[in-house]
Amino acid sequence: MYRRDYIMRQIEFMVEVMQQLSGLAAEKRHQAARTVIDESLEELFGLNGTLVTRLFGREPLSQLTFGEEADLSQAKLIAAAALLQEAGDIQMEQGAEDESFPSYASALELLLTALLNHDGAPLPEYAPDVAELTAVLDPFHLPDHLNQLRLRYYHKAGQYDEAENVLFEMLEESPEDEAIIKMGITFYQLILKESDAQLEARNLPRDEAEASLAELQAASRRDAP
Repeated sequence: MYRRDYIMRQIEFMVEVMQQLSGLAAEKRHQAARTVIDESLEELFGLNGTLVTRLFGREPLSQLTFGEEADLSQAKLIAAAALLQEAGDIQMEQGAEDESFPSYASALELLLTALLNHDGAPLPEYAPDVAELTAVLDPFHLPDHLNQLRLRYYHKAGQYDEAENVLFEMLEESPEDEAIIKMGITFYQLILKESDAQLEARNLPRDEAEASLAELQAASRRDAP
């Protein structure tokens, strides 16, 4: 009961914060909005937005909720993702595209981490959209750890074609990376256990998956000592 009450209070808090940020954005009061975002992140984690984004690529952002119950952790991660997306939007509005990258990328990492452990319950209305965050990050090079989260998320979500696209992006960047090759082999071996109808419904027909698996297995044998 305590956890449920806490989550409900947090959702109510975030709805108010997002409404406040919407009003500040409409008035172009960017600095005031950044202050609201930092104060809200301080309340969630004890860290402001700058400190959170400095962790990106250095430490898993999931550590921000280490030791907490899964439902509390997910609620916090989704709230933080929403706040950091707002920070990225402000930076883009101000013409600071490069500065927006750690905000958007951190938001995506937090969101994917939450969704990978999500129980399927309805998400709060302020939860960011994976496709929207991915699209805004399209001009940037994404690090491997974030692409790995994307692949795992698309696999879980049944978006096998999107998972394969991420895998191909990683292989194009690092075609001889053994860890990526093994990840790809595991991905194809798992999905090939499903029926033809399931694979078709998830936009990755069996013949395509089998062909890609064979290529990766051949690459793995070539790289073996």
